[in-house]
Amino acid sequence: MKNTVLVLLAGLTITTGCATNQPYGRLSDAEKAASYNAELGTNYLATGDLEHAQTKLQRALIQNPNNALANNSNGKLLAALDDLEGAEKAFLKSIKLDTKRAEYRNNYGIFLCDQQRTDEALAQFITASENHFYQTPEFALDNAGVCAMDAARFDLADKHLRAAIRKNASFAQPILHMAELKLKTGDALLADAYYSKYQDMARQTPHSLLVGIDIRRELGDTAAVNELAQKLVAAYPRSSQAKTFLASQ
Repeated sequence: MKNTVLVLLAGLTITTGCATNQPYGRLSDAEKAASYNAELGTNYLATGDLEHAQTKLQRALIQNPNNALANNSNGKLLAALDDLEGAEKAFLKSIKLDTKRAEYRNNYGIFLCDQQRTDEALAQFITASENHFYQTPEFALDNAGVCAMDAARFDLADKHLRAAIRKNASFAQPILHMAELKLKTGDALLADAYYSKYQDMARQTPHSLLVGIDIRRELGDTAAVNELAQKLVAAYPRSSQAKTFLASQ
């Protein structure tokens, strides 16, 4: 996403286990090899190693074109390589192959949101969140809130972020996103309250530090802005957020 962070179970998505409806022992050697390569490719993708991810995922799909994990991860890879048509086909195939795996809809929703296909993305996130097999529905609800916020659909963003918080009050990301949302809608004091709560729950990241800078700047708290800026530049000098802050000075 352009301004906020969506949660992939690329958590971004490192998935283990066999992406098939058959018990592992009944798989052919090719299907077992495909599952192994699909997992390797997914893990490479999560670290940003696109070259090795592509090699492993292509091998997995040759060994078993119907491996759901390989197809879903290939969708993310193709999206990163700007093959949007191929990415969409891969995502849809993975969902068809394994309807119980809500993470696949979550990842497809992120792809759709990146293409500014907000309504379609929200439908995927909500369907994922309602899947009884999904152990972390708050991830999909948080993503729905972020996607709606980036489309300036603020009431809908508030609804989904609150739902994510209700699902898991210890999940820090929707708290941070609520801080962003309140800042965008002109309530800097409430944004600061959410941000302070986030700080009590999770470690700072480049993104969260930049959010804090924006909030404290809006409140006119120069000392806090300088403190957060120093942390951002010192801890994450190569981050895009640090570069964004320095460029604004």
